[in-house]
Amino acid sequence: MGKVTIFARNSETDDLRPLSLEIRAYPVAEPKGSVAAFASVAIEGAFGVHGISVVNGKNGLFVSMPQSKDKNGEYHDVFHPVTSEGRKALNEAVLSEYAAARESLADKLREGAKAAAERPSPERTAKRKDEAEL
Repeated sequence: MGKVTIFARNSETDDLRPLSLEIRAYPVAEPKGSVAAFASVAIEGAFGVHGISVVNGKNGLFVSMPQSKDKNGEYHDVFHPVTSEGRKALNEAVLSEYAAARESLADKLREGAKAAAERPSPERTAKRKDEAEL
């Protein structure tokens, strides 16, 4: 889980204030389409947003906000940043957490493969038992 602070602009005073986000990214182990990961964001520890996707597009990775489909078949974002600064900060934070989660997953897979290689295979163990009985 990544914790980041972004700055939100107060529309009444035009001041910036810190806004804490907790981001979790869940890479898709074997993607069958363009979705590389799913993500969720907790805002100020009070609000949760689920259904964020990290998508592998023709110009690279991008963040897609959760959407719903209306009766005309058109999609609309359920949640989205209001300002371009907010969108940029959220996108960077989600993509950064995705990269960290993907690296962590790769480390775990490497550790598992190494552990499996160090264990004797069932065939070799059975062969040793047979040889010992001779």
